[in-house]
Amino acid sequence: MDLRDKILKRQNKNDNEIFEKAKVSILGCGGLGSNIAMILARAGIGEIFLYDFDKVEYSNLNRQNYKISDIGKEKVLATKKIIAETIPYTKIHAKNMYLDEKNMDKIVENTDYFIEAFDNKESKVMAFDYFSKKENKFLFTASGMAGLGDFSDIKVKKINNITMVGDFKSDAKKDGLYLAYVSIMASLEALECLKKIRKDYYGR
Repeated sequence: MDLRDKILKRQNKNDNEIFEKAKVSILGCGGLGSNIAMILARAGIGEIFLYDFDKVEYSNLNRQNYKISDIGKEKVLATKKIIAETIPYTKIHAKNMYLDEKNMDKIVENTDYFIEAFDNKESKVMAFDYFSKKENKFLFTASGMAGLGDFSDIKVKKINNITMVGDFKSDAKKDGLYLAYVSIMASLEALECLKKIRKDYYGR
């Protein structure tokens, strides 16, 4: 039994085979993206593309998957290293770049599944608009993940090829950001992505 089989022993074997062949892009490596990357790697996703232009700061550590020793490092490289230390067989592509409507075409062919994990409204809107025109690509996005909200407020909405999770009302500037709530959204985005990958494999 190799290392991958040992780590994924408690998962469904068919899922393990499906996820090993899958490729996912994560747009942003902050509170959502850094945690989603680890969730997907632990689930057995074979190849992950990371995109971010930012560096790790102290204020990130309350909710993002980084350590004190990562301060000042590029987020994509720090995330790649953290995953490699835990799940070494996952192939990680770390792309230190700012994404906008001018360069999205350069990355869209790498995968069919995209996790939107931006930390600003403008980039979120850009991603939504871009992927709404790409019916054969699938976007998983989050809106409303601030404060210490009520779990019953969290919704999953689907519009064609786009899946949205969140409470769709909380505000980061007013309510603050806490891992306890952000991690729920991260898990939901990852869960919806994994379900879609499996559904597409079986064609239903």
